[in-house]
Amino acid sequence: MDAQELKQKYMNLYEYMAMSKKPKNMKVFGDVMTEMFDWLVVNKREAAEEWLMKLESIKWKNYLTPGEAEAIVSGMNPRAPWTRDQWRSAMTQHGFQLEKEPCYNRCALWATMSMIMSDSSATLMKYINNAELFKAVHDLAVDKLTDKDEMFDIRAYFGV
Repeated sequence: MDAQELKQKYMNLYEYMAMSKKPKNMKVFGDVMTEMFDWLVVNKREAAEEWLMKLESIKWKNYLTPGEAEAIVSGMNPRAPWTRDQWRSAMTQHGFQLEKEPCYNRCALWATMSMIMSDSSATLMKYINNAELFKAVHDLAVDKLTDKDEMFDIRAYFGV
């Protein structure tokens, strides 16, 4: 079979498993996927890490992988004021949570805070002193990511 035929056969089997709603079929599919993932971990560790991060999306309403967040933040104009490591250090210094299940993961929070700083830092600094700016931006980002009507969707907002 060529690559396209293999892909089509996989999709047919996936659809069959999903539509059957039979736990036995789901278990077989899961066991094979686990075997494939075990191979990936040994042979293609970076790909395994990226796919594992994508699977983590089932835990979150607002979610980004580190690669997605890096691409988003690096493309901001004006530039975000901190790298992910600098942001994490400031978060720790302020005693803020990096994640809140099921609302957002750390990459979504970093990207949202960076977005607020990129878009609104000049306006915020008119009303908030520099010492309080990080806290205010954090709180505004958490407001977006935990909004009860769930209208903010970071993946849709940034087109990922």
